[in-house]
Amino acid sequence: MKRLLPILLIAVFAISTATAQTSREELDANPSVILATHSTYAGPYYAKPIADAPKGYKPFYISHYGRHGSRYESRSYYMEDFAKFFNVADSLGVLTAKGKEVKAIANKIYAEFCDCTGELTSVGVEQHKGIARRMYERFRPIFNRGSIINSRSSTHTRCILSMAAFNESLKECEPLIETRLHASVADISIMRPMGKETTSYHHDYRYGIKTHPWIKILNEWQEKQDFSHAIKAVFTDITPLCKYYNESAASIMVNIYKRLAFTQNHGWYDRSLLDSIFTADERHTIYRIENYRWFCLYAGTSLPDANKYFRPMHLLVDDIVKYADLAIEGKNSASADLRFGHDYYLLGLLATTNFNEIRMDYDYSDVEKLGEEWRSYKFITMASNMQFIFYRSKKNPDVLVRILHNENDVTLPIESATAPFYKWEDVRKYLIERVNAFRK
Repeated sequence: MKRLLPILLIAVFAISTATAQTSREELDANPSVILATHSTYAGPYYAKPIADAPKGYKPFYISHYGRHGSRYESRSYYMEDFAKFFNVADSLGVLTAKGKEVKAIANKIYAEFCDCTGELTSVGVEQHKGIARRMYERFRPIFNRGSIINSRSSTHTRCILSMAAFNESLKECEPLIETRLHASVADISIMRPMGKETTSYHHDYRYGIKTHPWIKILNEWQEKQDFSHAIKAVFTDITPLCKYYNESAASIMVNIYKRLAFTQNHGWYDRSLLDSIFTADERHTIYRIENYRWFCLYAGTSLPDANKYFRPMHLLVDDIVKYADLAIEGKNSASADLRFGHDYYLLGLLATTNFNEIRMDYDYSDVEKLGEEWRSYKFITMASNMQFIFYRSKKNPDVLVRILHNENDVTLPIESATAPFYKWEDVRKYLIERVNAFRK
């Protein structure tokens, strides 16, 4: 297997901003982001110059929520089952030469990374160091000598190490800032806002209580898709495996793609191997399956009972509002409040803000249409983040705020003569109204 240096995926994904592209065109340009949440940080793909602040306004405070960086597989059984699957396939005598090549890789993944389950990789470290460096360069007045940077993290090690990498990078940029790092169970409801209703809502599908209406839609659509090229590339006959595991051929091939593509987060993987197995059509089918699943599990405010999932998001939003208000009043000792958490909750925050570039209320009845309207790879890769940057002027009493998602300006459904800069009082009111709506 080829070993590749960890690279921030930047120039290789040339997406035109002048003309709209289909998801197929975007993903053909860079198939690495097909799995979105399991893909390396995609922010630089879409990097554009951010807008200049209105005349006289200077940044003075940042509030941030970021997902941990690239990690190893979150469950050891993903790697173990992947290796076992190909060992069973080999024992049944149904592997092609290409299939035996995949078997060797599956065993290698298990042998090298099973003990690293869920931990941050070197790729994830570099992602957060890069985001921190660009934050410093863009908003230097916030990081003056003596400035206090307050960081809190989920208690998962991958989040703690992401926080550490981020702060290390800030200290490299300005050694005389003071960085305060916290990882406590006391903050868990903010870093990972969830309750019993939330847990049951997004875990039903994962743990077999398959009652949500979208599941039938996805399963019926998936079973109609053609994976014949990939199947023939890996197996002489997939039928014995379907019977052995009581799984469809489509679900088996999707899982193989996911396990092989995930290795990009380790700092190595063989794109040419995936391309020799899966056609562009098959790749795009896998994107639509995973995109639909993630929207329905963690992002779709339009789904029945979705408020059960999004209701606890007020805990994170309230925290953002609280410390921003204190900063504006001069009662927050920190010039930046940084939070390091997980994909589910960043998606919940995106759903709460519902900014114009990423709506969360689409119709979920059509898998293919949703794949064009809501493109997960733009929203929630490893290390995805939201930054609220606050500005003030000596000549104007209005505090302004801009929101960056993956380091790019977004606009809100709020009237503003200075968009993407908005009056904080308007944004504050909007956010509180949004989270209150989820409580009904």
